Parts: sequence; structure tokens; C-alpha cells
Amino acid sequence: MKISSLLSSTSSKLKFSFEFFPPKDQQAFNNFLSEFNFFSDLSPIFVSVTYGAGGSTKEKTFDAVKYINSKFNIPIMPHLTALTHTEEEIHNLLLSYANIGIENILALRGDVPKDLEGKFDISKARFKNALEFTRFITDRFPNKFCIATSSYPEGFPEFNNIEKEIEYLKEKFDSGADFSITQMFFDNSYYLNFIEKCQKKGINKPIIPGIMPISNISTIMNFAQKVGAKIPQKIIDKFNDKITPEDQEKVGLEIAYNQIQELYQNGVKFFHIYTLNRKNITKSLVSLITT
Repeated sequence: MKISSLLSSTSSKLKFSFEFFPPKDQQAFNNFLSEFNFFSDLSPIFVSVTYGAGGSTKEKTFDAVKYINSKFNIPIMPHLTALTHTEEEIHNLLLSYANIGIENILALRGDVPKDLEGKFDISKARFKNALEFTRFITDRFPNKFCIATSSYPEGFPEFNNIEKEIEYLKEKFDSGADFSITQMFFDNSYYLNFIEKCQKKGINKPIIPGIMPISNISTIMNFAQKVGAKIPQKIIDKFNDKITPEDQEKVGLEIAYNQIQELYQNGVKFFHIYTLNRKNITKSLVSLITT
């Protein structure tokens, strides 16, 4: 099922989806798949599986998607980063997904993997950005895939310009993208202002907020810096030096819950939860937002 058909629902009920990553360790990967019913039982409207920089998890992403698609009645969307791939490689990957019945793709440019830093020339890449990738999918596989794309409510770090981010997002939508999932953010005003600006530019396709429950503040702060997401000081202050790992998770859960509730009260009904494959905090958050 194409995810775009689910996002057109007129129901006012709060709905959520999950993102997962394929564990690199084979035993952890096997355990993740064998225990996936834990997440399935939480009834997400769809799930997505990440794709490592330069295709570092290509096989595991495909295997996870194939397994989940065959065992569970949940629309699934593989991430696919095109930057370091050739046109033929991308075509074959998309064909492989089509052949196992996958109808949804998150089309991303991706980053240069660490082992190619300083060696890979982005200017010579076939897919220099997600716009070129989106156009390729719609040209080669017309009407085959529902295409998702990324968006940055605080501005893409390489643009550092919110107006340019919105114009670029509009180009991706005009080129065939069906909906967008945002980078994580922790101040809802960025998302709400972003949506308002997008609507003024004529963008009317769904832009789903990406929610990251915090369980380790130092890890999230480092990642947020890389992706240009600001964490308000009032949130950082909640995680003092004496707080235990268990209490960090409780605080992070409360922050994510309050963030979702505020957005829901402002008319947002779809949420994409970055689970990091964490069972307890994911289940606790879902229990809170659905009761």
C-alpha cells in the first residue's frame, strides 16, 4: 500500500509511524527481525528502515524490508541514499524493491561515508542531491512508488537559509515527491512556522514531523549539532550531571509526549518517531499518546 493514500485520511485521530535502523551485528540484526512483532503490535501506520552512508547497510536494509514486508501487514518504506551510487546501481536497487512488492521509497542524497571523505568528488556524482534522485525515480518508474523526501524546519545545514530550503522542498514535490518527513526538532515553533511558510509558497503535501525521544542527552546534542537542530536550554537543563540513565529516559519521554501533544493541538495528526530500535521508550510514548 502506498503511504500517500494513508496520509489523505480525514480522521482527526492521532497517528504515528516508526523509523528503524538495521543493526550491523548479525546476531543483533537477527534478534531485531525475530522480535519485530513487539513494534508491530504497537500498530504504526507505516515503518521505515534506514540506509547507511554510501550503501553501508544496503544488504541488511533490503533483507529487513523484505522480511517485514512478508511477515507483517504494515506498509514499509526503505530509505535509499543515492550520492555514491551509479545510475545503474540505483535502477537495480529500485527494481529489486519493486519485485518484492515495495511501493514506498524515501529518496535521499545521503552523506559521503567516512572511508571516502576527501576522496569522493560530489560534483561528479550522478545524483548530487535528492531532487535529481526524485526526478530519476519518477522518470524510470512512473507511478510505481510513493516517494518521500526529507525537510528541515530549521533549515538544511548546507543551505543555512530557510527560504532556500522551502524552495528546494517545493521543487522536490513538483518533481514527484508525495510527502516529507522532517529532521528532528525540539522547539515546535520551528515546525509550525515552517509549515506556515510552506503553505504560503503553495506547498500542500503532507510534511510529517520527526520526533526523537531523548534517552541520552549528550548523544542527541552531538547529533543535533551535525544536522542543524537546536535544543532549547530549558530542555538541556532538565538533564543534569546527577540524573540516572533511567531518569534521562523518563525526562526524554515527557519532553516527546509534550511536544506531540502541543503539535496535535495545533492540528498536526501524523508523527514519525525515530525509535533507534529502542523498545521501552517507544512503547511508553505510544501508550501515552494513544490513551
